[in-house]
Amino acid sequence: MKKVFELSRDDSQGKVLPLSEAIRQAIRPGMKLHVSLGNDPNAAVREIMRQFWGRGPRFTLIAGGVTTVNLISLIHCRLVEKVITSNCSFTYPVPRPIPLIQEAEKKGIVKIESWTLNSLEQRLMAGALGTGFMPTRSIAGSSLAEANGDSFKMVNDPFGGTGEIGLLKALEPDLALVHGYAADSYGNTILLPPYFTSLWGPRASKNGVIVTVEKLVTPKFIREHGSLVKIPGHLVRSVSVVPFGAHPQGSIGRSIGMDDGYTEDYDFIIDYQKASRHSDTLDAWLQEWVSGCPTQDDYLRKLGTERLSALREKAKTDVQEEQIEIVAPSAEPSSAEMMAVAAARAITKKVRETGHKTMLTGIGIPGLAAWLAYYLLREEGYHVDLLTGTGLVGYEPRPGDPFLMTPANLMTCRMLTDTVEVYGTFVGGAQNKCLSVLGAAQIDKYGNINTTKIDDMFFIGPGGAGDAINAAETLVVAQQSPKRLVEKVPFVTCPGTGVRTLVTNLGVFEKLGEDKDFTLTRYFAGGIPSSRDSKISAIKEQCGWDLRVATDPGEVAMPTTEELAILRSLDPQGFFIRK
Repeated sequence: MKKVFELSRDDSQGKVLPLSEAIRQAIRPGMKLHVSLGNDPNAAVREIMRQFWGRGPRFTLIAGGVTTVNLISLIHCRLVEKVITSNCSFTYPVPRPIPLIQEAEKKGIVKIESWTLNSLEQRLMAGALGTGFMPTRSIAGSSLAEANGDSFKMVNDPFGGTGEIGLLKALEPDLALVHGYAADSYGNTILLPPYFTSLWGPRASKNGVIVTVEKLVTPKFIREHGSLVKIPGHLVRSVSVVPFGAHPQGSIGRSIGMDDGYTEDYDFIIDYQKASRHSDTLDAWLQEWVSGCPTQDDYLRKLGTERLSALREKAKTDVQEEQIEIVAPSAEPSSAEMMAVAAARAITKKVRETGHKTMLTGIGIPGLAAWLAYYLLREEGYHVDLLTGTGLVGYEPRPGDPFLMTPANLMTCRMLTDTVEVYGTFVGGAQNKCLSVLGAAQIDKYGNINTTKIDDMFFIGPGGAGDAINAAETLVVAQQSPKRLVEKVPFVTCPGTGVRTLVTNLGVFEKLGEDKDFTLTRYFAGGIPSSRDSKISAIKEQCGWDLRVATDPGEVAMPTTEELAILRSLDPQGFFIRK
């Protein structure tokens, strides 16, 4: 009997397959494929391209964002006829639209079904739970609700509460793909936090999960690290060992206490973006890096040991030992710096007055403004937890790189989680005390934001902004021009009810009292024109509506030496602030 109760040392139901065989056995034309973000299965996506390029498989791609090299390439190669996502954009070094996707959507080559990041995850959650639908606070009041009327409904609260509640139709992929840190031969898979959109798609998948991992481990290792297993083996279809399987995205083992991993390959991503400017140069790039590398081993040999070793070394950055270089403010502040500082001051004022406990922001000037405000508030004794929609909670932005997902930022987090917990609970939950700091491609006099369609052209999509506005309050930071500050946005990505403040590169706009539209309350010091009346006149000329001006608008003082020093240390290369 003693032998009967021995713990298993190996799994008889081994699911280990070479990656090419795993794809060949599982994937069929016409499938709805979910691809995780945060634990990016990039090697698996490259293998799909190798096997299906030229075959017209008409896949539906489900992904939190089409923001990575290989997902963008699926569309270029015409392997995908429909994308269900929240965002199609380049995110590094600055967020911007992807011309090849805009063109494909315009020509009808691909259909883009847009959801907010959290609402898409909630649809997958409903699919995983088998409930048929899921309540949500997102989408309501936006143009997305209209566009997705077959999968979103507003209903009266069945339990007698006031008002209506939004319901999202469940979404079930045919197959899911994810890249994990490790798995045993049965498929019990350890994922790396933050989990972003890696949890609910795999759990909702009808035909299981294709897992790639950095390493294969024993059942004993899995038992010892059971709290890190996020995909149990019974959901897994196959396991393939693929070192650097997330490249050019990162995979940082230190987030779970393991001393290995690698960071994003920024140079690789930039090279791809350059190639993607023209169809023929992108074809050549894909021939070189996808078709020309039949296996992952070939791909890694082409990258070279020196490059791979450098990525591993960067992942070992110790926050306590990092060399912090403070950039001395020698030059006059740029327009972008003035805007960031004005926004940071508005943020600090709101935190002092309202007691916000958390702050959600993304990359770019809104993010830098929030980061500057974080350090200014900390000096005053105020503690605010910074959040990202990817799952970072309570991080402390480190100098040197304004991109969110750096190893240094990651290792400062008090908590690592997923999209649903951040947006659903900490940002938009019943007990939230969150201030969201957002950007906008367009914003109107009522605070409605548009990032989805401009001049009948797809822009980037809602991303997490449509979830972030469920915070207690929202502040928007945006460049000002009549085409960006418009009378009425053509597509409401985010309803403006909770947007109380707008900071541009020219001034500060606020909703005063019970007003539903903005009033100009402050203008920037310095610059040309010099007089107050001339400045206000210039601001009104650059506004797309008949702007109301406060009786005695104030002046936003020039940035202090400390403010500029912090700001320039956070973005020393000037990706955002040297405009």
